[in-house]
Amino acid sequence: MTADSFPGSGAAPGGVQAPPPPAPEPAGTTTPAGPVLGFRELSERVIASVAERCPWLHRVLMGMLAVFTGTCVVAVVSRLSPLPLLPVPLFVVAAYGLRQARGVTERRQLFNWVLLFALATIVGFWLIAVVGRWVE
Repeated sequence: MTADSFPGSGAAPGGVQAPPPPAPEPAGTTTPAGPVLGFRELSERVIASVAERCPWLHRVLMGMLAVFTGTCVVAVVSRLSPLPLLPVPLFVVAAYGLRQARGVTERRQLFNWVLLFALATIVGFWLIAVVGRWVE
């Protein structure tokens, strides 16, 4: 038995063969592709779809910001230092961004307000970590 006698090798009559390559299209007959979406457009779509599907998410995030702020206030009493209050203005800015995002219908504005909320919250958590190292 040789390699040419296996089905699909193309040498044996009646074997399985690959289809011929497609013929090239004449110039000018191709249809242009749609616009290429970037990271921002994709993010806008994701944020808009989450905002539409989960209307309760706004209340949950506001509640979480209230818990974060309350934790900072309790830390002032337990640490006997005003340093844990440093992240509170960032959480207030995050709450402002979240409140503004609630009434927006345009995707670009919604993305901007959610970005403000996310960045302020992340920097607030980073500041909590930094303050925690200072107070130790």
